[in-house]
Parts: sequence; C-alpha cells; structure tokens
Amino acid sequence: MNGIKRSVLKLFFLLLLILSIAPACKDDFDSAIPYVNVNYSVNLVNYNALNTVGFPVFFNGAGYGGIVVINNGVSFYAYDVTCPYEIDFQCRIEADGVIGTCPCCNTQYNLLDGGYVISGPSAEPLKQYRASLSANRLYITN
Repeated sequence: MNGIKRSVLKLFFLLLLILSIAPACKDDFDSAIPYVNVNYSVNLVNYNALNTVGFPVFFNGAGYGGIVVINNGVSFYAYDVTCPYEIDFQCRIEADGVIGTCPCCNTQYNLLDGGYVISGPSAEPLKQYRASLSANRLYITN
C-alpha cells in the first residue's frame, strides 16, 4: 500500500511539473520583423485577382513594409513583404507566381503555404498575418 502512495505522489508531482512548464510553450513564431498593428480590409469585388488561385496582390501602407495576399484555393495567406533576413525597406519581397523572392539576399519563399523558405540564407519564414473572409470582404489582422 505504501508503494502505491509513493507512485501516485510521484505521478502527481510529474503532472504538476508538466502543467507548470506547458504555459511557457507557444505555437506562434516570433518574427524578426518589428510588430505593427495590422487591421486592414480588402473588398474582393475590387480585387478580382484575389479570386484567382496563386495570384499574389500587394498592398502598400499596411504591415511593417507592406502586405502581399494570395489565395491558395482553400484560404487566403497574408504576409509582410519585408524580408526577415534583410530587414530593410529596400528589400521587399517580389513575387513571381507563387514564389516570393528577396532582391537583396535572394531567399525564396513559398507564398501558397506559410511563407516558408524554399532556398536562400534566411532561416525564418515570412511574417504572416491572419486573413479571414466574411462575405466579400477579406480582413487582415494580427
């Protein structure tokens, strides 16, 4: 009986340790791109290109260095166009179809699926913003 109490007590403390560490874990990636408040909306009636899969559309004046939005056929992705490797307003991501490329470091990013690095020196994906659709309006926020 005494061995069972010790086992239960050890299990309790192990569970307590796991629960105390869990809040320190987070899923969000901390980008090197400085935080700016983003609350931008796009009327899709005015931007027919966003109704086409794989066609990136750029918006200046939003995000840190501007935003590029792309429809992947299931949902929309919105990224800051500032390269996380070359954080410079002169190093804005340029799109060639579904591939975004930094003209300064030549890092290529996958615009259709999370902005992850395809090739180049950057170890960090593009800074991503939330894109949610309601009726004909796309809301981009952080």
